[in-house]
Amino acid sequence: MPKVGFVPVGFFITFMSTLVGGLGPILNPFYMNAGLEKENLIATKTANSFFVGIVQVVSYAFFGILTVKICVYGLVLGLGAVIGNVIGKHFLAGISISQFRIMLLILMVISGLIMIIRNIHVLF
Repeated sequence: MPKVGFVPVGFFITFMSTLVGGLGPILNPFYMNAGLEKENLIATKTANSFFVGIVQVVSYAFFGILTVKICVYGLVLGLGAVIGNVIGKHFLAGISISQFRIMLLILMVISGLIMIIRNIHVLF
């Protein structure tokens, strides 16, 4: 995956994610094919999610659909993400690159199945 290819792919995934919800796992194969492993892959996904989140919050605020209740949910989820990142960093240090790839592939399959199951009514 050439670096320039991430611009259109990232834009499309971000646009679709803003409309329909989390599509983060879809970028994993692109990151893996670009040669990112473990910490670098996680850091890239985190940076991407951070900037996408900023754009989404600004967009939601612009369109008037950002409420105090949603802001509180966001802060709680953000705190949970920070705690999860601290725990994940220690876990990640203890596994090999091949174990990481296998776990990532398994999680991508599970995420894909969940997306399909939750939206099966759209397909038929």
